[in-house]
This record gives sequence, C-alpha cells and structure tokens, in this order.
Amino acid sequence: MSTEAAEVKEIEEATTEEQQEMHDTVVSPEKAEEAKLKARYPHLGAKPGGSDLLRKRLQKGPKYFDSGDYNMAKAKMKNKQLPAASAAAPEKVEITGDHIPTPQDLPQRKTSLMASKLAG
Repeated sequence: MSTEAAEVKEIEEATTEEQQEMHDTVVSPEKAEEAKLKARYPHLGAKPGGSDLLRKRLQKGPKYFDSGDYNMAKAKMKNKQLPAASAAAPEKVEITGDHIPTPQDLPQRKTSLMASKLAG
C-alpha cells in the first residue's frame, strides 16, 4: 500500500509541475510584451493617484442629476450646521424633513375668534 501511495504522490507532484509550466508559458508571452511596452513607453505607467482626467473631475465637486438633488444636498449641509448654531440659542428650531410627523407631534390649531359661516 505504501508503494501505491508513493506513486499517487509522484503523479500529483508531476501534474502540479506540469500545470505550473503551462501557466508560466501562457503568462510569460504577456509579461514579455508588457516589459517591451514599458521599455518603449516608460511615461505611460500607472499613476498612483489615478488618471489626470479623473482627478480633475473630482476636484470640481459633486454633479447633481437635477435641481431637486442639489437642493436636498444643500438642505443636508444646512441641517448639519444647525445643531451647532442651536446650542448657542435656546430657542427651539423646527427642522423639517428629518422624520414623518404624527398627530401627536403636530402643534394644536389656533381657534378663530370669529364664528365660521359654514359652521352653521
């Protein structure tokens, strides 16, 4: 049995060596061409910060789909600034759009002094 195990092990090692050789032959022509191109054009290497076009686009700031997206982003920026400002002022500042109001959250309606003509 030990001889069979040794033979199986030798076959496995041979197949892994063959696979490695095949992999090297497949990859090496690509690597060789890549080395030739890098030698011919050294300034075309990959830049660490990405392409110049991408960096230029990112410096301009975010792009918005429409005016609604722009206004929502602007409102979010204001909401981030409001809590710091409200700490100085003790008044309650109502910020809209953060949550869905419930009937308990809404302020009471003011009663009018004059009687409504529709009330009968």
